[in-house]
Amino acid sequence: MFTISKDSPIPLHTQLLNELRHAILSGKLKPHEQLPGEYVLTAQLGISRSTVQRAWQSALDEGLIYRVPAKGTFVAEVRSASSPMRLVGYIAAEFRYTFDGHLLDGAEKILQARGYRLLFAQSERRVEEENRLIRTMCEEGVAGILLWPVADSSYQRFVANPSCSVPVVLLDRPIRGLHLPCVTSQNYDGAWQAMAHLLSLGHRRIAFAAWPPVEDLLPVAERYRAYRDAMMKANLAPLPMITLGEPIETVNYQRFAQKTAENEDVGLLAQILRAPDRPTAIFAMNDLVALLVLRAAHQIGLHVPRELSIIGFDNHEFTAHTDPPLTTVAQNTALMGREAARRLLTLIEGEPPQEIYTLVPVHLVVRASTSAPPST
Repeated sequence: MFTISKDSPIPLHTQLLNELRHAILSGKLKPHEQLPGEYVLTAQLGISRSTVQRAWQSALDEGLIYRVPAKGTFVAEVRSASSPMRLVGYIAAEFRYTFDGHLLDGAEKILQARGYRLLFAQSERRVEEENRLIRTMCEEGVAGILLWPVADSSYQRFVANPSCSVPVVLLDRPIRGLHLPCVTSQNYDGAWQAMAHLLSLGHRRIAFAAWPPVEDLLPVAERYRAYRDAMMKANLAPLPMITLGEPIETVNYQRFAQKTAENEDVGLLAQILRAPDRPTAIFAMNDLVALLVLRAAHQIGLHVPRELSIIGFDNHEFTAHTDPPLTTVAQNTALMGREAARRLLTLIEGEPPQEIYTLVPVHLVVRASTSAPPST
């Protein structure tokens, strides 16, 4: 019934709570259906009883479940749209890193302070699941939805359907063709800071590495635009983009997490880094791509940063612990979540919907993966 990953940075009790929310919201669990006992879940999931108890206590506080003495724990009755209970939906494309947790936590703090409770679900990077979740939330009477949309422009989006009458605020990325408010980072400014840092160190052969499709994902498109603008302002020709093997929305994160060089993208990067005219610095679209570059450099014995500088974007927690620690651009995801929640509340309170972009500041974090280029 529930799936828990011990390799995930998300606490086990949070994963279990999210799984329960998703099962209730999706209709997999029906009102008054009995849940497995604590000892059963402990055995099935390989987690401690205290972890189950902590998740179940949070679910009780949210009104997701109820207990009957000497009988067990049951799914609570979902209230109708006419209920005075104030709910806001939160749909994430994925939930795998503390980065995602900070975004959710920022939004939840603002909403709880205003008397709203948050219903969380994951679309698992599938548009059809995103559409189903939005439809379900609208039917259950949420006051509004915070949506971290799937990056896919090939499907019809339910959020554009007139029957989706609740206000929606997008997180991180807009949806092409839809005029909805969106809260995202200053991606262009952050990428400009990264490029200014590399150029100030003396790099002239700087490449941009990304999973495709760059043009369909506004945050990454803005980072690439800043890369090109910075190169041209320095009177340098932008190098051909290093395009990795698979679309970003189909990246297998389990395989990606392998510490070996089995990843196909690592092999592609190693081939590029072996070339005599290789770049002296690589600006990666995000920290995950930067980690692949770092693995490729280690594979072929290229010293970072003496022979190759690498810079990422996001400031995931692992970036401070790579070898060497990774220079990156830090996003303030907690602030992004808070601003999105504030924006949604103004819409719930009657402000007319309009396309407004809220840009959250970012800043460069300089660590040991960047230095002056090797002398020729």
